Amino acid sequence: MAVPVRDEERRLSSTLDGISAAMNCVSAKGCAVFVVNDTSDASAETIERWAMRAGISFLALEVSFDRTIRNAPHARRLALDIAARAVPGGALFTTDADTIVGRSWIDTGLRTLSDGYDLVCEDVLLDEEELSALPVQVRQVGDAERAYLDLCDRLWRHWTGGRGGTLSFRPSGASLAIKGSSYLALSGLPTPPFGEDRALCDAMLGAGYAVKAMKNFGTRTSARLTGRAAGGCGDALAERAASADPQCDSRLKPVWLLYDEALLWMEITGGRNRNFHAILKTGEPLTFSAVQRELEIARKLAAAYGLDDG
Repeated sequence: MAVPVRDEERRLSSTLDGISAAMNCVSAKGCAVFVVNDTSDASAETIERWAMRAGISFLALEVSFDRTIRNAPHARRLALDIAARAVPGGALFTTDADTIVGRSWIDTGLRTLSDGYDLVCEDVLLDEEELSALPVQVRQVGDAERAYLDLCDRLWRHWTGGRGGTLSFRPSGASLAIKGSSYLALSGLPTPPFGEDRALCDAMLGAGYAVKAMKNFGTRTSARLTGRAAGGCGDALAERAASADPQCDSRLKPVWLLYDEALLWMEITGGRNRNFHAILKTGEPLTFSAVQRELEIARKLAAAYGLDDG
């Protein structure tokens, strides 16, 4: 278990209770590593009291990063590196300090990794109470993104004869399970200024590792507008709450471009099974209004092809 923490005392107790509940649902023994970086509150003391009460082995490392690396990716990288060296042949889990993981989080992750996958990404949903308090557009954008990604995935599979993999990865640092040996072989977590979860998924796919995209199985993350990570979920939600036409997930692209890339994939691979990820490129992010237009096009195409919801 690896968790980056920065000034999360108010939310941390719920996060920790969720972790202990998930750990208690499996027979395997585990430990928790927390990197408490540049924190001015009592987060470290909260973690210690929780671990002692729950009887969980833990390490809470209090650090101060240089300004140039004072971010969530570097804190998560340090926590994962420590955890990976503690259990190099085991499984690594990482979440965020403003997230409550589902009770089946660890159990589902372990079973999926044992099926031969190297990385498991859960499609994490926002906390419903907090989301309901935000402008309705925030929910509408998220719903449109999921609906469009699902349709694009079905169209992609149709155009590539089911041999081009999946487009439905929605990696989130709030819920990742990683095979320890694969993490070490990959030389650890990438550390861009933000978006390390997506960068890890990209690196895993690019290196030929098996990645599993999972539907949400209970994890809920904060819908606050003032997140701890610059460029992270909080900033994205703030833009969706305030902008007349906010940007959407940067991996979403127009239907015509997806079709062209499917033809390119078929031409390059000859229709043989191959990881599509090294071929497809990400363009400029679509806006909410653009996604709504593309969603209607995708729906008509899916209906014309007779594609069901499966």
